[in-house]
Amino acid sequence: MRQTFDEHTDPSFGSKHLPRIREAMAAQGLDGFLVPHEDEHQNEYLPAANDRLAWLTGFTGSAGAAVVLKDKAAVFVDGRYTAQVQVQVDTALFEIRDLVEGGVPAYLETAPNPSAVIGYDPRLHSPDALATLKRAAAKAGAELKPVQPNPLDLAWAEERPEQP
Repeated sequence: MRQTFDEHTDPSFGSKHLPRIREAMAAQGLDGFLVPHEDEHQNEYLPAANDRLAWLTGFTGSAGAAVVLKDKAAVFVDGRYTAQVQVQVDTALFEIRDLVEGGVPAYLETAPNPSAVIGYDPRLHSPDALATLKRAAAKAGAELKPVQPNPLDLAWAEERPEQP
């Protein structure tokens, strides 16, 4: 897999895809879903068929994550991508947050409602990262729940590119 600089996303991805993911979340009884940039092999540069974060948000950087809740969503990027994320992501739909300073764990400590059930795809998180995320969610009274198939993959369905 070689990195290219061809743009294949735009800010409209959020308005098209966020409602579909929330619908799939509701069908699975979820109040939220975690979307890491990584794939099943923890790769940094992803083929289009595994770039879930880009499909959801429009953001194509090599480091990032998103959290989708019923009533809000956030995209997390590191300092290299502060200008890029503003151009690629609809900031009316996604709050832009720092991936490094607090990141997803800090968001999970405060953003979900108590007793929220937040799904994650166990194939896409390392055990260490998952332990940190679970501790953070527990501080908010929320629970992380493994789900397969995940809501994003269900929403992506037939539009998903072929695996390389």
